[in-house]
Amino acid sequence: MEMQLGAMLYVYKGEYGLPSIDFECLRALCLLRFTRCPMDVQTSSNPLRSGAGKLPYLQIGNQKFAGYRQIKRVLDLEGYPIDAHLSTKQKHLSTAYANWVFTNLHAYYHYFLFGEPNNFDTTTRGLYAKRTPFPFNFYYPSSYQREACDVVQVMAGFDVNDKLDKHEGDYLVVNAKKVVNLLSRKLGRKVWFFGDTYSEFDAIVYSYLAIIFKITLPNNPLQNHIKGCQNLVNFINRITKDIFRNEGYSSVKLTKTPSGTEASLTASERNFLDSELNTKIVAGVGAVLAMGAFAAWRGIYNQLTTRASTDYDGIDYEDDEMEEGLD
Repeated sequence: MEMQLGAMLYVYKGEYGLPSIDFECLRALCLLRFTRCPMDVQTSSNPLRSGAGKLPYLQIGNQKFAGYRQIKRVLDLEGYPIDAHLSTKQKHLSTAYANWVFTNLHAYYHYFLFGEPNNFDTTTRGLYAKRTPFPFNFYYPSSYQREACDVVQVMAGFDVNDKLDKHEGDYLVVNAKKVVNLLSRKLGRKVWFFGDTYSEFDAIVYSYLAIIFKITLPNNPLQNHIKGCQNLVNFINRITKDIFRNEGYSSVKLTKTPSGTEASLTASERNFLDSELNTKIVAGVGAVLAMGAFAAWRGIYNQLTTRASTDYDGIDYEDDEMEEGLD
């Protein structure tokens, strides 16, 4: 199995300057770029082709490996283990730290991106729908919301389908802030968490914090808290700009405010405005065409009925039925 020949990693396209909008995709990309594995990346991806209905997935020839764990296992076997430079003690610490971060940040990530109704409806749903082929984009983002419901119920003890006043979001925020504080102290002034070399733990921390820090959500309490930890901000920006400098993507555009100054719109705000304008234009054009077609049909119909009344042969004919379908 040659990684150099035909290997392709399929991930969601990025936003906000990141190479991907998705945690699992982002840490899979970290595996590749940290270890300098020679592999192509495809961001125009259909998650239903993975075999598991999710991204990321790795394809080598006709073989597909879906999910982060399978991808990591393949890279380890092919000679690209991400923790190869760590000592035995550091490898054990990396695993322990990763489990600790997962326990405290995973529920926050799932709740505030997919479980919090306003965040999901205004931002997250659009991000995933835009990156999913038609017609699956209409319902596929909801699969992440259902997954978030399970994660939050197990790890935080409440149901995201309950009324908003029953959501224990404060509990998630308190734990997440404690993690960020400890991560900041652990990193200190080091380049990587274990000194001068990267690790899987760095990939996990970056993937969580980069998305939470960069994404624009109506309700994201941890974002400002991360801003207060300058070494973590530097950690996020350094990896984004240096390691993913050719893969970061952003659809943010600059516009003129009424006062004449430039202001940036987030991708979700821009998409909303563009889609609203496009909808109005399409609706207007459709209405005009429909009225024109109806008027033309009425004129032809009147002519035909007038002519038919003079040539009626006494036999009734049934019109053929027409069925229209949407592809």
